Amino acid sequence: MKACLLIKTQPAKYDQVTKKVKEIKGIKVAFSVLGRTDVVANVEVANLKELSALALKIGSIDGVSATETLIGLEA
Repeated sequence: MKACLLIKTQPAKYDQVTKKVKEIKGIKVAFSVLGRTDVVANVEVANLKELSALALKIGSIDGVSATETLIGLEA
């Protein structure tokens, strides 16, 4: 299962959050962006349960103020 997590951080915390997100198992790539969110993470996990756990883990990182999960559709 593929997904993207859009992560909003507290001011000036995007760099610290990006580094922490990159360390999490299941994260393929994470990078800082300009716009409504501050960090984007591409995720690949086996199922929805793993995705939920990963999203909750990211949400608990110091400096994260909000997340949005976009689940990929399979064609």
